[in-house]
Amino acid sequence: MSQQVTVDYEGLTIRIQAECDTAIHSLCKIDKTIERIHETANKLESEKVIEYEQYLQESKKTIQSKIDEFKNTLAKYQELKKFSTNNHDSRYSDFLKTKQELERQSSDLIDTVNTLTGSKLAVIDQMIDDGLLNAGNILLEKANGVLHYSQDVLNKINQIEDVSLRELAYRELINSENKELSFEDILSKAQSEYDLLLNKKTESAIAEIKEDLKSSGVSEEILSEAKSLDEANKIANESITDEKIRKETLKVIIKAIKARGFIVDTKNNLKIDKERNIVKLVALKASGQMAEFEIQLNGKFMYHFDEYEGHACKKDIEPFLEDLKNIYDINILHEEVNWENPDKIQTQKYQYVDVNKNKK
Repeated sequence: MSQQVTVDYEGLTIRIQAECDTAIHSLCKIDKTIERIHETANKLESEKVIEYEQYLQESKKTIQSKIDEFKNTLAKYQELKKFSTNNHDSRYSDFLKTKQELERQSSDLIDTVNTLTGSKLAVIDQMIDDGLLNAGNILLEKANGVLHYSQDVLNKINQIEDVSLRELAYRELINSENKELSFEDILSKAQSEYDLLLNKKTESAIAEIKEDLKSSGVSEEILSEAKSLDEANKIANESITDEKIRKETLKVIIKAIKARGFIVDTKNNLKIDKERNIVKLVALKASGQMAEFEIQLNGKFMYHFDEYEGHACKKDIEPFLEDLKNIYDINILHEEVNWENPDKIQTQKYQYVDVNKNKK
């Protein structure tokens, strides 16, 4: 028998771990900016160094707490998953609620990472480059008793969450030309300065994102449609996470297919098809049976079992799929049979010849 099937799957545990890994990498980015502040600390007032460091440390703390919360919920989900096949069990509803909570936390973590990195870090970096980190407060202190400015406007500026935008607003406030302006006008001027700083930093920030993509095995071409640094950062984070999911799914498939007695030669029978953006794997048995897999980025993989007599391949396929579900938490959402032939096909010596071509 020969059969080819495309599977829509959900690897929740794998996805969560990949998202947490991407979030942890964002903590490293924040640490890098903190190091830059320390490197220039002798040029800044200690109070301002502390303010910026606190802002970045709070950003790290926010991300880390969401990672920890995420992992705690995952542990609860894994404990309840054993009851997921019995909707009459009293804990089944808890399992469904926990799964929904994981989905919510997933979205929240991704949004938080994208918000606290990207343009926010880029502007702080550029302010360090331009020596602007503490200029606002220094000038504000010098202006006390000399310039008149609205206390109400100052109070509103103090409430601006983004430390860089707040600093730029201070600079606008103590400009004598702006002393009669409303808070909204001050904020607008500060935002314009913020955007200028961001534009100055965007090219080098994009270059760093491309390096992250390269090290993760993702093509920088995915950034071609990005219209801003934040959009590029978001696309890159999603793509790096997707690639991590695919790589981990490939590892899981290799483990599961080995358990069925297949030999996996990853050096010769593992191939990346860049044109179709898929990873192809061929596993063989000494008796001649073959299992081929194509792992995509969109939550799909294809399996093709060949060189079996009659329906004998089901003795390998069914346990293989059960292992994916029960051991590795990969849920099969939908299966579509592309084609099958119940007879052994002697003439179709399939992909294991082609996979050895153009070895990488």
